[in-house]
Amino acid sequence: KIQNDNGSRVILRGNIVPVTFPSFGEFGNLRVKEAFYAATNVPAKGTFVALKDNGIRCITTPCFSTDNLILNKPKISQVSSIDLSQTSATKKQLDAATSEIFEQGLIAVGKIEVVKNVDPTKRDTKFVATQFYLRVEPN
Repeated sequence: KIQNDNGSRVILRGNIVPVTFPSFGEFGNLRVKEAFYAATNVPAKGTFVALKDNGIRCITTPCFSTDNLILNKPKISQVSSIDLSQTSATKKQLDAATSEIFEQGLIAVGKIEVVKNVDPTKRDTKFVATQFYLRVEPN
């Protein structure tokens, strides 16, 4: 069992593989590849996504440099900024989240908001998170 300081709110990534039990039948067995724990005790509200740096670099704003992938769906969009302020995370947790975005990707929950600007060509699309999940390091 994986627990953080506030309970056992985790996300597991893996595959279900068949396992046959003699005289009982075949059942699915979850083979876990990765585990993630909730960074804070703030309730997760919104859509579960993976946020990952896409390598785009700009000389002006907005810059859509982060891919927003809805979990378990083939939909990808880009966002130009990420707001983690509603998560009540510590600086250490926020630093870890930023590192994850630039490395393997950060799992977060929230919604996309369009930030209006006087110049319609400079509309910012930001992901506002209510919770994010940090990767459990293997032993």
